[in-house]
Amino acid sequence: MAEPGAVSGVERHGRPRDPENDAAILDAALDLLIERGAAGTSIEAVAQRAGVAKLTVYRRWRAKDDLLMAALEHARTPDMDAAPARQSIDELVSTTAELLSRPRFRALMARVIGASVDYPKLVTAYTERYLQPRLNALAQIAQQAIDAGRLPADTDPSVIHDILASSIGSVLLQHGEDVTAAQVERRLRTLLRHIGYRA
Repeated sequence: MAEPGAVSGVERHGRPRDPENDAAILDAALDLLIERGAAGTSIEAVAQRAGVAKLTVYRRWRAKDDLLMAALEHARTPDMDAAPARQSIDELVSTTAELLSRPRFRALMARVIGASVDYPKLVTAYTERYLQPRLNALAQIAQQAIDAGRLPADTDPSVIHDILASSIGSVLLQHGEDVTAAQVERRLRTLLRHIGYRA
């Protein structure tokens, strides 16, 4: 028997799973998470949005937490994966700025952060699968910049993480406003210059 949320080609009752149903359900769950937040999303609402029976959703994911975690994984795109350690800080700034300029991505991050109290499993999954790998790569990128003399020798690599995190928080607070990639990149580069970074 497949675990809830596990990838499988067969439903619990032995019938082949329909990949189109899976995609429709996960798309619907993601849309509702962004629109209503975790608390406002229900399996019944997801089924209705996806155009499938409620039982079809429950056959795949027994609990809402499992469904929402699967939806977050489904939302990932290659440019949301961890930055390769060989990437420069300049490249990282550009890709981060472009990602943060997407209204849908900002809304999703805000919803996940807002769910931290009532849905800690959701935030933990998001952190482990998305944020932590990026932070690990970021530490290596920062150290390479220090070794190359682009940052002062006494720079703590974690300060790069703090700069990115503060900028992300600032952008999320502007969720009702249009934010361009150029604006985010300009802010990041200004902060980096203040700690002695040389592009």
